[in-house]
Amino acid sequence: MDSIPYVFAGLVGLASLAVSLLLALRRLKTSEERIATAVSRKQAQVERIKRVARVTLQQARDLRDARRRKAMAEMGCEDLEQRLKVAGTADRRIYVLDDRRTQKDQGWLLRVVNADYGARVNANLTSTALDSWKRGRRFLVWALDENKAREKVNARFPQNKGFTVLGIESYPG
Repeated sequence: MDSIPYVFAGLVGLASLAVSLLLALRRLKTSEERIATAVSRKQAQVERIKRVARVTLQQARDLRDARRRKAMAEMGCEDLEQRLKVAGTADRRIYVLDDRRTQKDQGWLLRVVNADYGARVNANLTSTALDSWKRGRRFLVWALDENKAREKVNARFPQNKGFTVLGIESYPG
């Protein structure tokens, strides 16, 4: 009967081993669940990162396209500004000095210039109008010949106020 304490000790040892084994299995199961949760969270995070990366790449493409369109628009604006400057410098307007004419009168285009228009005639004009006087304005005059056309222009724009006739040509219209 001496073996009962050994059997009892063996059973206690076996029971503690079984409890330890159950606790270890429970910890293992908990660890596996945590690992599975972490893996699924990692996978979800990877999917979110991929989705954000796709959106970012698309936005980068859109930004490049927008910059390219902006650059093209700026080049177009610069070209248009240059063309407007050129068109502004070449004033194509023709001012009609007088509509009265006879059957024998011809049309004459005279370019009249006054570089000191602001100082001698009217200082209240805009800079654009003053520039047009500096470059010269074209006037349509109806007269029998060039001399009569010059006389009409000189009567309206006298030389003593700084007006000068630069050129005269026949008006085809």
